[in-house]
Amino acid sequence: MAKITLGAFVLAISFAAVLTVEPDMRIVGGREVDITKYPFLVSLRYRTTPDSSYIHKCAGAIYSDRVVITAAQCLMDIGPDEKLMVVAGANSRLGLDGMLYPVSKWISHASFSTWTVDYDIGLVIIDDKFDFKHLKLSPISIAESRPLHGKLTSVAGWGYREEFGPSSPHLEEVEVPIVNNEQCTQHHGQGEITERMICAGYASGGKDSCFGDTGGPLVYKGELVGLVSWGRGCARPNFPSVYTYVASLKKWIDDTIAANM
Repeated sequence: MAKITLGAFVLAISFAAVLTVEPDMRIVGGREVDITKYPFLVSLRYRTTPDSSYIHKCAGAIYSDRVVITAAQCLMDIGPDEKLMVVAGANSRLGLDGMLYPVSKWISHASFSTWTVDYDIGLVIIDDKFDFKHLKLSPISIAESRPLHGKLTSVAGWGYREEFGPSSPHLEEVEVPIVNNEQCTQHHGQGEITERMICAGYASGGKDSCFGDTGGPLVYKGELVGLVSWGRGCARPNFPSVYTYVASLKKWIDDTIAANM
């Protein structure tokens, strides 16, 4: 099976194919949760024309008062007429709750590959500053080390409930155990998992992040461990999802922020 990535999903749907990671997804096997539990989680919404509505494409995590960390695939090939908005503090994927923050700049890692999905990380910089005081938003810090194999992490988003949809209108969360890179390689194949990736999921399947959760945070003990990146379907047995391992790219994050703010 092929990897599932953002752009591939649109093509797959066009040909009634199966796998691709598009940013209109939701949690599989999870439960509804209030955004106050994830005060750093945001929805990235796009508008393709001046007259169109903003629609949810990806998720991201607030890193500082003006910076959101997300997946590089969420920021690729944005057209000249396309506008990007960050929505913070929202429970609904389609509603008007939450605060809208216009985006001034977005940067994806120069080494990101849509083929390998390696270096799948990007930054979104908003025009103003997040209102941490009144909206109960807060940034999330980056975990310095990998959680051990089997440790439970959490991921939240507005993605698909099942591999082929539908999307969830409300925020949901699910807990998934870390799978070490050696075992993850056994599932996905030699050379597929790099040091910039971390895996999580159940051998039996049934619970997972999915299409539309892309770019959203994988959290362990209140710290950012990973970003929803790619997989082979959603919640399939023996195919743990693959996340960008954020700590491995922290220097790039900090250097990029310093160069662009």
